[in-house]
Amino acid sequence: MAMLFPTAAWAIPAATPDLETIAVGGPRLDANDEGVTAPVIDVVTAAVDVFVVTGSIEGDSTEAESTDRVELTLGADVLFKFGKANLTAAAHQKLARIADRIRGQAKGVILIDGHTDAIGNPTDNLELSRRRAETVRIALKALLAGTSVTFKATGHGESEPIAVETTANGKDNPAGRAKNRRVEIRFDK
Repeated sequence: MAMLFPTAAWAIPAATPDLETIAVGGPRLDANDEGVTAPVIDVVTAAVDVFVVTGSIEGDSTEAESTDRVELTLGADVLFKFGKANLTAAAHQKLARIADRIRGQAKGVILIDGHTDAIGNPTDNLELSRRRAETVRIALKALLAGTSVTFKATGHGESEPIAVETTANGKDNPAGRAKNRRVEIRFDK
């Protein structure tokens, strides 16, 4: 069983509400030269959703959850052998747990997005990411037969990296490439 630990939280900003703009002066010395004073500024903005992110100790997956949405990111190295789109035995176990979660929480369309690193030909990477997303879709659809959810699988190839694949001095960054090889599963609750 993978242990999860909190890693971050963030908010997706909404459209900025129409508020009156107020100019506030910056810090200033107080009249008796006893220190610096500065105004307190309250910033008001709407937030659509706040996510709490957890990750597995193994580092192969993360979960971001809000009150009405779940976003799961699975390392492709756990789901597939390098350069392949056939699920590993470990992948079947992970997807079975995800299917249980979807069955209990999801409504509507389950979005499945495949991603690769930038090693190799971009056209081949796009095709591999599509095949991987489709493989996950087929597996989840079978595990969730009889439910009302639907699926949409999309491949993105190397076009949406989440990590840098080379270091500042131009050397290969295998850890960054591994993070970019992933499958993301998103659904509304």
